[in-house]
Amino acid sequence: MKKWLAVLLPVCASFCLLVSRPTGSPAAEEATAAPKELVFDVVKIDGPVHDPARHTYWFGPFAECSSVLDIDGDGKLDIAAGRNYYLAPNWTKHSDYRDGAQTNGPDVDDNYESTLDVNNDGRMDVISSGWMLRQGVWWYENPGKPGVKWESHALVQADGVEGAVVGNLAGHDGKDVLVNYFARKPGRGLIWFEHINQAPWFRQHTLGPENVGVSHGSGIGDINGDGRNDVVTASGWFEAPERPAEQPWIWHPDYDFAPAGAPEGRSGGAGLPILVTDVNGDGLNDIIIGSDHGYGLAWYEQKMTGGKRSFVKHWIETDYPTIHTMALADLDGDGRPELIAGKQLLAHNGGDVGALDPVFVFYYKFSNGRFERHVLSYSYLEPYFRPGNKELPPGYAIGVGMRLSTADLDGNGRTDVVVACRSGLYVFFNKGYSPRTSVPSPLPDRNSYPGNVQWEAPRKAPRPVAGGSQSPAGSPKKFAKPLQEFARSGYAGLQDNGSPAWYRNIRIKTLNGAR
Repeated sequence: MKKWLAVLLPVCASFCLLVSRPTGSPAAEEATAAPKELVFDVVKIDGPVHDPARHTYWFGPFAECSSVLDIDGDGKLDIAAGRNYYLAPNWTKHSDYRDGAQTNGPDVDDNYESTLDVNNDGRMDVISSGWMLRQGVWWYENPGKPGVKWESHALVQADGVEGAVVGNLAGHDGKDVLVNYFARKPGRGLIWFEHINQAPWFRQHTLGPENVGVSHGSGIGDINGDGRNDVVTASGWFEAPERPAEQPWIWHPDYDFAPAGAPEGRSGGAGLPILVTDVNGDGLNDIIIGSDHGYGLAWYEQKMTGGKRSFVKHWIETDYPTIHTMALADLDGDGRPELIAGKQLLAHNGGDVGALDPVFVFYYKFSNGRFERHVLSYSYLEPYFRPGNKELPPGYAIGVGMRLSTADLDGNGRTDVVVACRSGLYVFFNKGYSPRTSVPSPLPDRNSYPGNVQWEAPRKAPRPVAGGSQSPAGSPKKFAKPLQEFARSGYAGLQDNGSPAWYRNIRIKTLNGAR
């Protein structure tokens, strides 16, 4: 066949993806549907120098938390991570801008970071916690100009602290702080700090009785739909009263999280934060929990039957460990959030469960209770720790550390992802969906290789066509009306590109009602 064949009859051809069927063709829908994978350009902002003689390695020590804020008031979002911050747009590094977050052996004493304007001066401050050398939660006051050390203010000084969660608990301005204790102690109960509009800016409240709900991992969200945010933990939730800063909160031990594969009756800690959102679209908020130092990522479906509330556990992942932090953010711009989660790289200095399992950063689209995993980053670790390994250290073995951030850093209207982990500080710049077009090859031209033999004869140029128009495949059109302008059913087209071709298994069927 040397030309286009146009079958100008009302036909339906199962072989042609350009023909749509009244009942829908999965193949055609897949071919014409919008791309499903977002494209991210990952940039490494900073990282540790691999110099074993100086006890610094590609895997740290380096801060495992990050926060995003406009530090210098220029309208551009900057990044803070541990004791350093990085000014946009060139990510200029400023070291030791605050106290805390001190390097201690293989770790950096920084297990949480977030931002809020504590003293209402219009500048975002940083809140951070530590568990080794500076135990507790502190906030660091933004002076509004570079080169000046940020003053530190203690919120709570205590051991056994694993970060905090910032949100609206008092019903005021959304700048309250829920302290996350990971260690139970006599007399210890969960506490939260109500933000107030005068110094010292916070007022402490006790959430519940001794050690109730005290565990690794907590979160903030409206469970019962009364418009007030509740507190969720790994072993139940606290219901907010009508006046949260004055009345006692009500404890509901409605669930008890355990990692995948844990023995029956054994509880486990959760990552920070625990997330609250409506996963299945039934109007009831559900709970998403990752295992902090075990395997698994799960969601608890909230059900109401006869006025009684219950939660049903569903696993999202069971084969991936140490999902130490997560976030919800709209990555694809459809108005619905995606779940961003990943593995903490070499947690507990490589002594944690699954430490040498691949490290990853995933995002999930979810709807009607179903989660669809998409890969932001995935790296194998074990080869780098084999005896006698001579491989160069990896430059982009990326995990999520202990706190990730999301924001539009480059101003393109899309949400980017910022992660800090033992191997460095990274930004996944969101470029939207792939345009599915070819680009100039970044590789050296094949003729630049010594001894390259031109093995393929030059192809004949296509025959010219009046007007120079081309088919969707890039070759000249052989008839006046382009195929894409035909009706979406009732036509079939075959094309070759100047060489003999055989077509087989062609079926032409008269449509219902056609004569």
